Amino acid sequence: MTRSQTILLVSISLFFTVPFVNGGTAPKDAPQLPAGFCPKATGTVTATTGECICRWEHRDACVGSGCMYQMGLSWYHYSCTDCKCIAEP
Repeated sequence: MTRSQTILLVSISLFFTVPFVNGGTAPKDAPQLPAGFCPKATGTVTATTGECICRWEHRDACVGSGCMYQMGLSWYHYSCTDCKCIAEP
């Protein structure tokens, strides 16, 4: 492989890699959260994404229309007005 081919291959690789690496980063600034969002007794607020991670690690730990459950955790985004974490029974 010639030097120019190597440079071209590296350039193409960087062109396609950089957007994917930067695409998964969290925002730098935390959003303005509504009053009473994610009470400490039942959840933990993420630092920059505006999500409430429920303390009870169960599918039924979050109730509401925007609840998510993945990898053993229940959580919701601050934009969900009817979501909340419930205490472990």
